[in-house]
Amino acid sequence: MKTIASIVLGIIITSAAVGQTPEQQKKAELKDLKKDVVEKREDQKKVTKDLTHAKVGKAVQDHKEVHEDRKDMKEDEARLKSQGVKHPKYKARHKIKAEKEEKKAKI
Repeated sequence: MKTIASIVLGIIITSAAVGQTPEQQKKAELKDLKKDVVEKREDQKKVTKDLTHAKVGKAVQDHKEVHEDRKDMKEDEARLKSQGVKHPKYKARHKIKAEKEEKKAKI
């Protein structure tokens, strides 16, 4: 009885894991890449601001965050390219720009 229950449970878990379509995974990855692009830009602005105010130590720490964001972006970009998406970073930047323009149009 226990073996039958464990087999049924294994089948349910397997079917749920396989249930995600590649399109859903691509959309999630693009969304993550878009978030990474925004974070990198914000962190880069912090670094520039710190350097203009002669806060070199703080700028170095913030630059490490920028490096981590770039690393995340490269990983996401490589995953998306392996899934068949062409120019994922460009697409993410384009979506960000479109959202900003849409916000300005609403105001």
